[in-house]
Order: sequence, then C-alpha cells, then structure tokens
Amino acid sequence: MRTVSTRLLMSCAAIGVAGGVVFTVNAYIGGAVSNLLPLVYGLTIGLYFIPGALAQALYRRPWVGLITSALAGLVASPFQPIAFGAFLIGLGIGVLQELPFLITRYRRWQAWLFLAGAAFAGLIMTAAAFRILGGGDYDVLGTVLLIGSFFISPPLCTMIAVWLAKQLDRAGIGRDLRLAEDRRAAR
Repeated sequence: MRTVSTRLLMSCAAIGVAGGVVFTVNAYIGGAVSNLLPLVYGLTIGLYFIPGALAQALYRRPWVGLITSALAGLVASPFQPIAFGAFLIGLGIGVLQELPFLITRYRRWQAWLFLAGAAFAGLIMTAAAFRILGGGDYDVLGTVLLIGSFFISPPLCTMIAVWLAKQLDRAGIGRDLRLAEDRRAAR
C-alpha cells in the first residue's frame, strides 16, 4: 500500500459511490423481483460485482477491488433495507474478487482471472441461494432457473466491468494510476 496515492483512493471512492447508488437502486428492484420472481432474482446479484471489477481492471493494483466494493457497500448502507449488511456484502464480494489476483501475487491481470474469481463467487452465491430460497422445493425448471441465474450473473457483470474498464482506459481515464511496471508491459 506504500504506492497508493490520494488520486487512486479518490478514483476508487468515485467508482464506489457510483456503485453504492447502483446497489441502492438494485436493493429495491431486486427486492421486488425476489418477491415476484424469486427464481430469477439472481440476475440482479451480479450488479454488486461491477464496482470492484471495474477498479481492478482499470487500475490493476492490489486491493482496489476490495476498497471499491467495500466503499460501495458503505455508501449504500444507510439507504437499504438490510442497512449495514450492504457493507458486509460489498466487503465479501471485494474479498472474493481479490482472491485470484492474490494467488498470482498481483502479477497477472488477464480476463480469465476475473472470470475465474466471478465464477467461484457465483458458485458460493448459488449454494447460498439454493439453501435460503429452498431450491430443492422447486421442479426441475425452477431449480435450473435458480441455479442458472445466481451462477451466471456474477461472471456476466464482471465481464461487463472489464469491458467498461477497457473503454475507460482508451478514453484516458485513470491514466498513470497503474504501477510503473504494468504501464511498461501494456506498451
């Protein structure tokens, strides 16, 4: 963390605040969807992965995914029905997003690592949702919808965040916030 600048922290905070607004809107939309169509509620869960993955893909620095996701959850906490739980969810998602890069000691930033982390998180969320929503009580189609929506949403939204980071990088957003050795490798 010795190479973390105020500019980088403020950039993570800006993404985190925007993510917190999305989290808050998603809490109410997702709440309505979970009451009306609980089997496809999982499709809204992936939105929680966008801020952290965006920061990681854009800045390629250790811990920016965790910082950004936690800040998004913290911003959303006062406005959500689950209150402080939003922060804990953001923190947990940030930890899951950092794992693949921590394992590679933050030396690789390929898209498949983003996808692997999101798929692992999707498995965890699918297992939790299956238990909480009583997945065994549905017919085959209902079970497939439940498992599919919770599993596919995190990787899908993570890939959207990686694509968005590429577009922002092309536009010059976040210029000079990557580590020096990463900037040389990108050339």
